[in-house]
Amino acid sequence: MTLCRACSSEITGPDRFCRNCGVQIAPTVTELDETRRFNPSAPLAAPLAAAPTTPPHDTTNPLYAPPPAGNPSNQRPSSLVRTLLERKLLWAVIVLLFVTSIGLGIGIGSTINRHRRIENREQAGERDTDEDAETARYKYEEAVQNALGFNQGNFSAAEFPGLQGIFVNHLMRDDSPAALAGIQAGDLLMELNNKQVRNDSELSQVLNELKTGDEVPVMIYRDGAKTSSRIKIADRTFPPLQPKVNPDDQGFLGILNSSRRCCLPGTQRWGVEVTELHVNGPAELFGLRIGDVISDFNGFPVKTPNEFNRRIRAIKPRTKAPLTFYRGNLQQKIEVIIGHRWE
Repeated sequence: MTLCRACSSEITGPDRFCRNCGVQIAPTVTELDETRRFNPSAPLAAPLAAAPTTPPHDTTNPLYAPPPAGNPSNQRPSSLVRTLLERKLLWAVIVLLFVTSIGLGIGIGSTINRHRRIENREQAGERDTDEDAETARYKYEEAVQNALGFNQGNFSAAEFPGLQGIFVNHLMRDDSPAALAGIQAGDLLMELNNKQVRNDSELSQVLNELKTGDEVPVMIYRDGAKTSSRIKIADRTFPPLQPKVNPDDQGFLGILNSSRRCCLPGTQRWGVEVTELHVNGPAELFGLRIGDVISDFNGFPVKTPNEFNRRIRAIKPRTKAPLTFYRGNLQQKIEVIIGHRWE
């Protein structure tokens, strides 16, 4: 009789597990077929044969199920397959490192050649024409903004038929030389210091002849007529200091997109047409619609989208601002409350 080591239940028959708790029963010495009394004088036994690749199965067991048909090697990769996979992975890493080194070499070589070409051009007194043109353009625009106080823009021949000049896109600030001279965004600068300025080259040449503090005559074209004034040239190399305004202190009207529009009914004046509105923005809530043409905002004429946006940003949130617009041929005036700019 055998007792279970876990629950002390009696084990009967050939059971190898306790029927009460399921614990495996330790085999007895008599159950081990290979157990023999040790005999020092007995000859050594022959070496065991190599173990089969698959363990033997007891086909008499009712729970035995035959292995699936097919090549057993498909069930588990052999050592040879693993070796081949490892070699392929190693070769892939080697090829990747080789290609990367070639790419780095080409990049470094091209950089070295570029620097050599630049050095050779500098030694020969030559320079990169594209870089020179970009630098010259930047210096010219900076000189116009600092010395005259406005940002230059492009215009089509249909806007000013038969005329040539420098288009004023928007003013840099309200106390700039252009603003103090009465120049507005949307004007066409035709003469400076009694000399024609029909293009960038002529304006740059005139500015080079003037000094900081010179007060010279200027002629502009606005709303179908020419107007003369005088402008005081500021330092072309030093922009005036301005306080930085946080986005939370800048105004927001809710006009996502606008375009320059001519002409207001019964006049030759330009305005800004509303082409897209912010949903539930101040402009929409106070009655503006797509297609309306805005002519004045907060007491200032607006003729370009950039100048219109500059005027909006200059107003603090929760401020009331008058606005004049045209809907068809009907002029309307409203007062809007400026919102916050969350950017």
